[in-house]
Amino acid sequence: MLDVPVNRAVAELLDDTGRIRFDPRSVMVSPKAAAPLFPPLPLEDFPAHQGRGRTEEIDYAALAAQVRAGADDFLRSCWGRLRAIDDPARRVFEIMAAARYRAGSVEGTAFADNWGLWRGRLSQAVRDNAPIPIVLPSFPFKAPNPLKVRRRLPDMAELLCLMRLFEITQAIQAVHPAGAVFHILSESRIYAPLFEVSVHEAQVYRSEVDRMIGMLGAGGALRTVDILDEVIAPRQEDFDAVRDALEPELRQWWRDNADDAHRRYLVRNFIASVHAGNETAQLLANLLNTALTNDVIDAGDELARVRRKIEQRADQAAFTYTLLLCTLKLTDVMGKYAPGAIRATVHPKPGQWGIHLVNKKSSIYPWHGVAVRKPSGSWRVRTELDAIRSGAIPVRTGAYAMPFFYEEQ
Repeated sequence: MLDVPVNRAVAELLDDTGRIRFDPRSVMVSPKAAAPLFPPLPLEDFPAHQGRGRTEEIDYAALAAQVRAGADDFLRSCWGRLRAIDDPARRVFEIMAAARYRAGSVEGTAFADNWGLWRGRLSQAVRDNAPIPIVLPSFPFKAPNPLKVRRRLPDMAELLCLMRLFEITQAIQAVHPAGAVFHILSESRIYAPLFEVSVHEAQVYRSEVDRMIGMLGAGGALRTVDILDEVIAPRQEDFDAVRDALEPELRQWWRDNADDAHRRYLVRNFIASVHAGNETAQLLANLLNTALTNDVIDAGDELARVRRKIEQRADQAAFTYTLLLCTLKLTDVMGKYAPGAIRATVHPKPGQWGIHLVNKKSSIYPWHGVAVRKPSGSWRVRTELDAIRSGAIPVRTGAYAMPFFYEEQ
């Protein structure tokens, strides 16, 4: 039983024993094949980039034209089928269901069932001639792992994602003149402490995303919303009460299920994203010290100690992340923020609209990697380590030292 006065929001979640019954796995991504994120490569095989690369200014007007062309090409490919549908709401749903935009399999996400969930919302927007609101939690900050990406500001990967979201709204506008608006729920400040990212960096990241939206001319279709200030703050008391009541329940589950596949997969992903700057600096300092003093260290012991420290931090961060996700779901603050909105997601699942953030062939999140332009002109999002290993050339813009994207030769 809880030993504190029961908040109304908490009371609604309690079972007959006075406990919050909730499966943490419901907010976790299903485990996938454990392919190595950063496969080892002999140092002599690592491509040298000294003196390589070039600069290129970003033509936002041309990119906006590409967005419109992409929407037009898509509509031409399916206009015969859309034209045969009398209901504008159903036309919108078919655009959302198209493989160009929908991530995840139709069967695995039970996507056909979403028509029953969203029909009323889409039809209401059509009757009101109002933009269809779409809520998408995303765009936190660049992952603080230099193997994934070194740049701390948004780059071409984020810009490609914004272009894809903008294209979706343009396609919807062709069948519903009021169009759609993506409410991008910025996760920057709420998740920054978990990854030891400064609030300043998180805020600058969001500001740069806003600048990109403006440069694309997409301000009427894409808007960023701070989860802390605009989604949670109006319901802060209930949110805090549910989180505090849930924490001991989740901590017990966390201890009792150390070998759970979902839990282990989540921790593994955190190991690949956790801020390891201090450990990296310590290893390098020890290595240089041995070279300067001709001293000898046990490299195996040193690596094992650093590994344990990273694993412990990743485990704690994964726990706190799960607690946040569970609290967000139980309090439904996102649903209350925009009651008539379609819930989009970067993690395809039943009841939500999984979206290809860049294209069907890019599975890495834009904030976890860099954009790589292929000779054909198409794009992929890859880890920066992978891009460098493949010999891709860095392309910079403005005065910023880190590449804005890479291009294959």
